[in-house]
Amino acid sequence: MSKIFRIKINEQKELESVYAQSLDKLNNFFDIRWEQNKPKVYIVSDRETAESLRGKQTPDWIVGWNGDGGAFVLDKDIFLNTKNTNRDNDDYKMLIMHELAHLYFKIVTGGKTQPNWLWEGTSILASGQAEKWNKPAEFRSFLDNKDVYSEAGHALLLLTRQFGKEKFIQMLKNYKTYDGDFSGLFKNTYDMELTYATFEGLIKHQ
Repeated sequence: MSKIFRIKINEQKELESVYAQSLDKLNNFFDIRWEQNKPKVYIVSDRETAESLRGKQTPDWIVGWNGDGGAFVLDKDIFLNTKNTNRDNDDYKMLIMHELAHLYFKIVTGGKTQPNWLWEGTSILASGQAEKWNKPAEFRSFLDNKDVYSEAGHALLLLTRQFGKEKFIQMLKNYKTYDGDFSGLFKNTYDMELTYATFEGLIKHQ
């Protein structure tokens, strides 16, 4: 796999608009203002290039990722035309916002990326994917870092609907200096145990 890549400045006004709108929404969601050294988005032209950048083969479901250099997403045409998917333009906009949200999460939490369900779930929530994706019938796997994409975002959606987004974001900000297990911070914030039963209760009260 080559380690040399040709980079070209984007000339698509639509993508520039998506980027600007995403930053506005994420600034509002995370309650911060990212004004200097704004994050970069790299559009990766094909799967082969993606695998070379990542240094390994990638399954079809991996269409974006993030790193120290910014957010990386596959070209829109490849994203929309991947077999056995039913994606549209809004999904692509959400993908870009999802990967940017990871970078915001790192700023708010001081570089933390665990637990994985919180890391991914927050991006799913912030990007609007939690509103669009199918709702799980129950919560039974995400706290064990299984089925994270299908459960975690909706779990956080219910949590923020019940107790407000501001409380959730403050918890993330407190996580920056919190030394214990995240479950302890969750209990301190919501006065509830971090269990499947807690989230099942949120389903009943939605």
